[in-house]
Amino acid sequence: MLLDQKRTKRMVQIVAILTSLAFGGVILVVMGLIFFGGGGQTQADVLLAEARERVEQEPRSADAWEQLASAFAGTEEFDQAIEAAERSVELEPDNFRRLQTLVSLQVRQNDTEGAIAALQGFTTRNSDNGEAFLQLGQLAEEAGRTPLARLSYQAFLRLEPDDPNADFIQQRLDDL
Repeated sequence: MLLDQKRTKRMVQIVAILTSLAFGGVILVVMGLIFFGGGGQTQADVLLAEARERVEQEPRSADAWEQLASAFAGTEEFDQAIEAAERSVELEPDNFRRLQTLVSLQVRQNDTEGAIAALQGFTTRNSDNGEAFLQLGQLAEEAGRTPLARLSYQAFLRLEPDDPNADFIQQRLDDL
């Protein structure tokens, strides 16, 4: 009986030591993940790497630069996103969708004046784009630039009199 107690006590000690080692290993792994990251790339990091590679391969592609802008926005690197979006607009200055990407990034970074300037440049080159004038009017109104908002809304209504938003915009114009 005494031999069984010694054997049992020894087994309990061995199990306790093995459990402690295993638990210690788990703690080390968790601490490593906390301090050094998971070691894997996030989806946003993968998209950014792909976009950078595409820009390197196609430096004159507005699509590639816009993809890079979106990827930077996904990693919340908005200054770089704006720079990439500006490059996309430089490559295709009359593409309103590209300009909208730039403007939305600028607005997100509270650069309303930059967004207004970008829209003004676009409407100067594309004086027949009612949607651009509508967005310019909305941004100008939010920025307190009433004369610019008024002119932009008037241009929108002249270009898009049958737009579903025309009545609402006329009301906004009347309220200015």
